Amino acid sequence: MKIHYYLLLFTFGFLLSVPNYGLSQEKDSLFMVVDEQPRYPGGEEARMKYIQENLNYPKKARESGIQGIVYISFIVEADGRITNVEVRRGIGGGCDKAAMRVVKNMPRWEPGIQKGKAVRTTFHMPIRFKLTEETNEGCFGLF
Repeated sequence: MKIHYYLLLFTFGFLLSVPNYGLSQEKDSLFMVVDEQPRYPGGEEARMKYIQENLNYPKKARESGIQGIVYISFIVEADGRITNVEVRRGIGGGCDKAAMRVVKNMPRWEPGIQKGKAVRTTFHMPIRFKLTEETNEGCFGLF
């Protein structure tokens, strides 16, 4: 009888720990791939313009000649808010913090769409920091 009891507890515990893939999506599910990807309001050109107008090349990075790509990830919530901003790979010199700041301050996006409904979606964005040779001023770009 004890063996059956332990076997029943083990089976029940195992079933509770197995993820429920695709059987039912809870409203807080996080998607990596969706039918329609999240979009910055106004599209890619508007996003590039926002980055160029709002991102400052840190003085420490300019003085040290630091250039490169900061890889940022974040969640576009179902209501378009940007949350959970993280640097996936940085270059230092204050560039990582500058990139995070500009992403955190972005306006609401058009959310990702899955089966006709707005959903939470992971988004990855590289931001390039590049110095110009003549003036040692910074310029920015998206890959």
